[in-house]
Amino acid sequence: MQAPNAHLLLQDLVFEQYLVPNTTIELAVPDFVQLQALYQLGGLDFPYWAKIWPSAIALANFLQENPSYIQNKKLLELAAGIGLPSFVAAKYASHICCSDYAPAAIALLEKNIADNQVSNISSALINWQAIPKSVEAEVLLLSDINYNPSDFETVFLMLEQFIQQGTTILLSTPQRLVAKDFIAKLLPWCVLNKEQEIRFNHETVLINIFVLQKNPLHKIS
Repeated sequence: MQAPNAHLLLQDLVFEQYLVPNTTIELAVPDFVQLQALYQLGGLDFPYWAKIWPSAIALANFLQENPSYIQNKKLLELAAGIGLPSFVAAKYASHICCSDYAPAAIALLEKNIADNQVSNISSALINWQAIPKSVEAEVLLLSDINYNPSDFETVFLMLEQFIQQGTTILLSTPQRLVAKDFIAKLLPWCVLNKEQEIRFNHETVLINIFVLQKNPLHKIS
């Protein structure tokens, strides 16, 4: 089966409101059930990008409550999907490059940027598994990218690349036993670790937000 055109995947959109502290963000999102059906027919890769997951909500909350990390900074969000954290960060950052590997995600990002009339967000097609060394940012936003154990080493090397550039990394992740060792490797860079409870699909999901920096002067758990 031929993969559908990116814009064809966005024909059935709904507008959803996301409440973060003291603000509301309205974004167009695709019919996730419909995309899952296409995936099951072999028509596309699993549409991780097409849903706002608990880690993205937790990171958006953290940015709204802790804007000092991103105030007047140049940001990069990798594997952004819908890009909720970027839209929250737009109130504070000087510029945000919101990226994903999926062309359909980029098409949707561009629509939401235009609909929300945000002038300091740009979109980019970037695969975090093969990032050119020329890509730089003062702050890197990541939510729930460490879900596949076979990718852990690649994720760590990518994070190390940015840490060595002096980038501050804001990483949100669910508490998964399979990722315990991966998270332990990040702790030497960790200056802050905050836990949030996010209600998702009628369940409470525990999310940790890690602030990672090169040669931290102190650690807070």
